[in-house]
Amino acid sequence: MSKAKLKEYEEIVNAMQGYIQGNIEGKGDVMKSTFHEDAIMYGYTNDGNLSTGSIRNLYELIDTLEPAKDLKYRIDVLDVAVTVAVVRIILEAPGIEYADYHTLLKIDGQWKVISKVFHQY
Repeated sequence: MSKAKLKEYEEIVNAMQGYIQGNIEGKGDVMKSTFHEDAIMYGYTNDGNLSTGSIRNLYELIDTLEPAKDLKYRIDVLDVAVTVAVVRIILEAPGIEYADYHTLLKIDGQWKVISKVFHQY
């Protein structure tokens, strides 16, 4: 059981807003505030291919997509342990759905995603 204060949960949810907004706007640059510069990403796309590598791959992909103005999402902070957190995000937009799991570290007082694991439906 986590002993984190509610303030930590709020800070974590707020840290994820750049990721959400970047999806809505279709702009990779908007997402950068959420992720550590060396963050990694692994997951399966809806065609069954394994996607791996730097979070920069996500920024580049988002820049090629239309804005997701009808995006619906849910952010769940699954656990917080002092400087480590795990977040699940469910994303739904017409024709696409994702389940994301993000691992965050509190670095210099700011929550940053260091890894993203996902499955695209």
